[in-house]
Amino acid sequence: MKKDPILSRQILTYMVSLTFIIIAIAVLGSYLFYSFLINYLPGSALTGNEDEMTLVDWLWIMIASLTSLVVSLFFTVKLSSRILTPLNAVAYSLKQISQGNLDARATCTSSQLGEMNNLVNDFNEMAEKLQTLDIQRNLWNSAIAHELRTPVTILRGRLQGLVDGVFEPAPVLFQNLLKQTEGLAHLIEDLRVVSSYGGAGYTLTLSETDLEVTITSVLDNFLPELQREHFTITTELEHQRCFCDPMRIMQCLTVLFDNALKYSSSRSLRVKNGIAGKENVILVEDSGPGIPEELHSLLFQPFQRGEYARKSNPEGCGLGLSVVRAIMLAHGGNATYTLTPENHSIFKLSWPVSQDQK
Repeated sequence: MKKDPILSRQILTYMVSLTFIIIAIAVLGSYLFYSFLINYLPGSALTGNEDEMTLVDWLWIMIASLTSLVVSLFFTVKLSSRILTPLNAVAYSLKQISQGNLDARATCTSSQLGEMNNLVNDFNEMAEKLQTLDIQRNLWNSAIAHELRTPVTILRGRLQGLVDGVFEPAPVLFQNLLKQTEGLAHLIEDLRVVSSYGGAGYTLTLSETDLEVTITSVLDNFLPELQREHFTITTELEHQRCFCDPMRIMQCLTVLFDNALKYSSSRSLRVKNGIAGKENVILVEDSGPGIPEELHSLLFQPFQRGEYARKSNPEGCGLGLSVVRAIMLAHGGNATYTLTPENHSIFKLSWPVSQDQK
């Protein structure tokens, strides 16, 4: 099996070869130049045998050659060190990562070559992202297992009770089983939407839609609950034709209104739609208090829930807002949260205005 050539040996070979070539060119060039001066220029006859090489000349050539060789070796070693040290660090860390050690990082402080430093920095950044993805994958697996365990345990217990004769078959029991099954179906659908972040995993059914009608339809479904909780609803809706998936937009609004019912303590809700610049927008605002600033970065992340959310709704799994963002990204837009100076919470759904709207 043929071994791969060693880079340091190749650099050394090339540099030494280059040194000898330069020495040969210098010696041969000098010899030819002085031979021309002595033999062909006027007054060359007076030079006698000065064109013959003396001991001093040979000694000078040897000293110059050895000096050039030492200098070339010195700079070869320095150059090899600057190139190979970061490459070896990256190669060693890469081997560690391939063996499962995602904490491995390449360290190099001796290289003064910008390209080598960039290579080390880019590698470390890649390793950091890879480790973050691995941590997120483990968290996802743990969270999914946790969310699926409860309904599956309930279903298994009820069905086992039916088999053992502990429970009598009754419509109420079957309704509870059906409710657990529907909850599982919703959870699986939410996971599918979030896992296909950006809409790559499912197809939107786009159609021309009147946003005023869509928003009003969702509000009407929530109106009894909102009135029961003494919410004051303010709407600033306008006729707005746009292209979107109306069922998905209704799904997003359902999540936002449901969250307002569960978590908002202001009992005031304002809903508005319109066009801002080149985007269709829907705004859902309450009168506060807003979400703590330290939670803003986690707000649309799957399975991320604040302490207040866990206490208010212990059965939730923290997928709602991540589903909303995934749906809006599939539309080419985004879902964002802002906190006004008055401490009001504003959720904004936005997606590009189509050519037919302009």
